[in-house]
Amino acid sequence: MVDLKGKFAKFCDTKNMGDPVYMPSRQSIYRIIDANLNRAAEGLRVIEDALRFVIEEKKLTEKIKNLRHLLLGEIKNLPENWSLIISRESEKDVGKDLKEQPREKINELITANFRRVEEAERSLEEYGKLILPSWGEKFRQFRFQTYTLEKEVKVKLKKRKVDYTLYAITESSLKIEELLEKVKKIIKGGASVIQLREKNLSSKEFLLKAVELKKIIPSDVTFIINDRIDIALACDADGVHLGQEDIPLSFARGIMGEGKIIGISTHNLKEAKEAKLQGADYIGVGPIFPTSGKKDAGTPKGVKIITAIKNEVKIPVVAIGGISAENVQEVLKAGADGVAVISAIFSQKDVLKATRELYNKIQEFRHNL
Repeated sequence: MVDLKGKFAKFCDTKNMGDPVYMPSRQSIYRIIDANLNRAAEGLRVIEDALRFVIEEKKLTEKIKNLRHLLLGEIKNLPENWSLIISRESEKDVGKDLKEQPREKINELITANFRRVEEAERSLEEYGKLILPSWGEKFRQFRFQTYTLEKEVKVKLKKRKVDYTLYAITESSLKIEELLEKVKKIIKGGASVIQLREKNLSSKEFLLKAVELKKIIPSDVTFIINDRIDIALACDADGVHLGQEDIPLSFARGIMGEGKIIGISTHNLKEAKEAKLQGADYIGVGPIFPTSGKKDAGTPKGVKIITAIKNEVKIPVVAIGGISAENVQEVLKAGADGVAVISAIFSQKDVLKATRELYNKIQEFRHNL
């Protein structure tokens, strides 16, 4: 047995007269564990910061943070854990000058760091059990937990980008033939989102109408179902819009998954901030002006509430309530990302003309910015 500067022990396989076999010393194992604990924790912190400050996703940020704390918490279970620092030789590390691929997009940065974390966890799983046998299973669990989190984050990142510019909400109880005819014209006129809203139909009738409507909506137009998560999933809509009295957003997200869009109706800054914290993809704010489209819309809020919410909440804000071609530019000036309308389009004799007029007013405002 020959000691190689405390790093390896070398011996010959005298039975089979094979090549020398190198066995890592305890110091080397601690050095490997220290390096990979740091690597995993640093990678998780990079992902955490991206989710917190760039993507602004509270729940996923908390999940990554919790995993980082669990991982680092394992240090206290390691015998002689002080040996981690003593074994550290950063300046002599042959890998410290290795170059990495440049990252140009946040997705690439997150992917690279998930890979770094998973590889570090695998190394901890293998080398850690040489010191602490239970670490094999412990870090295997951490690794698979990381795989699950990577999927959740990537699904969130790949969620379709929605243009909320002109959000058309259907009038309830239109016959299917009339509904399809009007929606085709409204899409032609420039609507970017279609929401199917039905308050009086049976579940069967609602679903049949949703299925037929889904067939005619182009892939670049977003299809949302009002209130009903079951209908949204059954017809494979892009998402659902929920009111304050509907199923809580956290439950809805658990049912629908990260890949679907969930919007929330809000009426004040407190509700808007809570919707953002719970993971809403966008919020509807209103009523802005008096409206006949919804009998239970409540007291008009005026455009100032849009500005107040936009100053605090960094997700798309769609204004609703009494919006028309005459006042839409006032709403956009206040900061709305889009406008939702019912009667301004669906109650008009010529829905194509009404949609185009509203769309043109929006484009005129944006062109003059």
